[in-house]
Amino acid sequence: MRCNQSIAFTILCQICLWNSKSESRSLGGNKEKNDTNPADNSDIPFRNKKTVRSTHPHSNLTRIILGNVSVADAVEVMGDDMPVLNNKYINETVAGKNMSSLLEAVFKTYDKRIRPFYDVKTLDVQMDLLILSFGELSETNMEFSVDLYMAQFWRDPRLGFGLNKTIILSGEATDKLWVPDTFIVNSIDTKIHQLIAINKKAWVHLGNGTIMLVLRYTARSSCKVDLRDYPLDEQICHLCFESFSFESKDLNLTWKQKVGTDIYIYDKEMAQFDILSAKRRGKHQIYHSEGFSGLTTTIKFRRRTMYYIFQMYIPCICVVILSWVSFWIDETDGSDRVGLGIATVLTISFMRGSMNDNVPRVSYLKSVDYFLLGSLMFVFMTLIEYVLVLKQTRKEKKRKNEKNKETLARDRKREAELLLSESEDEKVSVSVSIGSKTYDFQHGKPRTDGIPVSFNVNNHTKPGRTVRIVEPTPSLTNNPKRQPNRDQLKKLHRRPSMIQMIRKTIEDGEEEICYLDKYSRIVFPLSYTIFLGIYFGIYTVRWENIVP
Repeated sequence: MRCNQSIAFTILCQICLWNSKSESRSLGGNKEKNDTNPADNSDIPFRNKKTVRSTHPHSNLTRIILGNVSVADAVEVMGDDMPVLNNKYINETVAGKNMSSLLEAVFKTYDKRIRPFYDVKTLDVQMDLLILSFGELSETNMEFSVDLYMAQFWRDPRLGFGLNKTIILSGEATDKLWVPDTFIVNSIDTKIHQLIAINKKAWVHLGNGTIMLVLRYTARSSCKVDLRDYPLDEQICHLCFESFSFESKDLNLTWKQKVGTDIYIYDKEMAQFDILSAKRRGKHQIYHSEGFSGLTTTIKFRRRTMYYIFQMYIPCICVVILSWVSFWIDETDGSDRVGLGIATVLTISFMRGSMNDNVPRVSYLKSVDYFLLGSLMFVFMTLIEYVLVLKQTRKEKKRKNEKNKETLARDRKREAELLLSESEDEKVSVSVSIGSKTYDFQHGKPRTDGIPVSFNVNNHTKPGRTVRIVEPTPSLTNNPKRQPNRDQLKKLHRRPSMIQMIRKTIEDGEEEICYLDKYSRIVFPLSYTIFLGIYFGIYTVRWENIVP
């Protein structure tokens, strides 16, 4: 067994030794072949490098991937071993090598410090914009932000070679070109976007040297906000472009499109405003200098009012209506009416303060100030009305007391007159007998005629004395002037019916309400409705919508 293992190991060693000798002979033959033809390999400078000496094509491809050798060196060494890679490399890099050589030759003599057509004619630079989105329009800081693409077009004859080709330079490669120094006059801060590389590129047409430069940036610019119509306002903001260094005689800045046309806005959504329009305009009278060429972009915003309608207008109207409840409260409940009036006044004052916290302190009155001050005036007038009601009630009460006294005195006098007339019409004759003498009293005088009717009043007189009451004579009872007025006495003492009592209660209740409260229930709501109609009519119906 051990003999067989030793024989197998010996045979394996001989096979390995034979393979190594054969590979050595093969390498020796290739070396002699290369030495016999030195002229054929004279153009390969990499022959002495070990990284490209391998004749196996996959070994050189691996070195290319790992970066141990350049593609050009490997292709030159491999020769016919990889014809596909060789042809592809040549086809894809020759044009780039030619363009690189061309650009190197061009920029070798190109001076970006000198503008095109220097000292020849005015350079025409056309500009166009694409607005991506708007940021916040701040009334407090009076500024707004916008994200946009800006494109500029001009011609540089130094890059015109008559070739029907266009090259694109991006990022830092555009720094080799002369570009217009356009800036935003009313800009507070401008930032060019940068992700991996700066967001700027240039198209250069090699036929006539036309260049288009495009860059993306975010600009934060000032905006003169007019708050006279706040919060039912429309704001107009501007982006004013101008050359920083070149005057109008050197550089003329114009729009690519017609003046007055709309600029496309990719995203019109904003938190507080609706974007009505963004138009191309000419030179601005305030921002631009006289000696420089300039362009203006005019953006028109309209504030969204739904927030203010539900947060300010409707609550304020409800508070004013609540103050009118005091017109139905009795004037004797002074604490209730005064407390309600003070609460409504303080509520509107608080609303006015909270609305003005979000806007700058300007020297003129705003639309919201007129509305809140008008509402505050109506609420305050309810308190003034209550003071007048108290004063008028006191006067009415004093007058009523005097009238009641006069009426009571007149009724008493009338009743006394009626009783007196009855007592005069129905006189009673009294006869008094004392002994043998009889005294008859009528009209305060003793008389002896008439037929007396005896009536003993022994229970009320002394013994021996008799009081006789004599009926009136027919002459007295038949006198019409002396008839008793009993109907008038019954009217004075008659008890009223239930319907009369209810009617009197209603009439007394209406009479107790002051006429100022009655009129205020109609005048205040009608006046406030007219005020609301005038207010919203002025600030919602725009003059430019009426007059084209």
